[in-house]
Amino acid sequence: MALTNRQYDAIMRLYDKRQYQNYRTQSRHQDEVYQRFPRIRELEEEISSLSLQKIEKLYTLDGNDTEAFDCAKKETLTELKNQLLSLRKEKEALLQKAGYPADYLELSYTCKDCQDTGYIGQKKCHCFRKEEIRLLYSSSRLEAILQEENFSTLSFEVYDEEQRIAIPPIIHICENFIEYFDTEFQGLLFYGPVGTGKTFLTNCIAKELLDRGHSVIYFTAFQLFEHFSLDQKPEDLETFGQRHEALLDSDLLILDDIGTEMANTFTVSKLFQVLNERALRRKSTIISTNLSPKDFRDIYSERVFSRITSTCKLVKFTGSDIRIRRKISGSR
Repeated sequence: MALTNRQYDAIMRLYDKRQYQNYRTQSRHQDEVYQRFPRIRELEEEISSLSLQKIEKLYTLDGNDTEAFDCAKKETLTELKNQLLSLRKEKEALLQKAGYPADYLELSYTCKDCQDTGYIGQKKCHCFRKEEIRLLYSSSRLEAILQEENFSTLSFEVYDEEQRIAIPPIIHICENFIEYFDTEFQGLLFYGPVGTGKTFLTNCIAKELLDRGHSVIYFTAFQLFEHFSLDQKPEDLETFGQRHEALLDSDLLILDDIGTEMANTFTVSKLFQVLNERALRRKSTIISTNLSPKDFRDIYSERVFSRITSTCKLVKFTGSDIRIRRKISGSR
């Protein structure tokens, strides 16, 4: 799914707003400092003037004599560097003496990598990709759920006796997944009976990674395949990557309740494409299913299951249905 023109314009307006705010902040800082310390303004004007003079001087050098030109150029640049360094040191010393940070008069950026333009060269910056994902897939729809389902709300009281033994090692796996998310490429396949806490723990992981600034996309099986079925345009491997770039390039993709949809050639093919492309990009995926590994392989093919097991750690959930026990307990 690609951005519409309206969505793209909305993101670019966000960057325009950031740039405007950056310049406003810089201007406010300059007015404040220049009023208190006129010498700092003089230094900045001298730095600007000196830079222009030296650049003009370089253009006036005779380039016919290559050796002489290179020598003169080197001397000019060295002289420029030393003079500018002296002026900047004086300016920084005055700022720090007055209690300001050395870069107080410089432009500040929300994203230093792209300097709030959205692009690094011709490539979309990671901050643009995150905003794109937010618009396309509304990752914020998770916010309400994640306020209720996260590690801080995890309670062992909801588990039965079997689960209280099995869950601590699973929580440890989840914590390690989060801790090493930036350095180790790995996915997770949560499998086990309905209502044993698979979705809750995927939400715990999602909350932690979102809080750390990562992009997370969540789809139920039905939502994922509906997403693809609504896009009727033919696509090869190249256009598949282009049309679904945000889905394929998010830091984490969560596919919940795989196996509850009607599996067919189309769903099996799309699932493999998603998993394979994300694996090639070394992007992590968490899959939860009520199917056993054998049933999963039989339904989605050896090819899909092989791709999952090559990149995902299989995590088994056991016990009785937490939701049913809660309803029974609540009805008493």
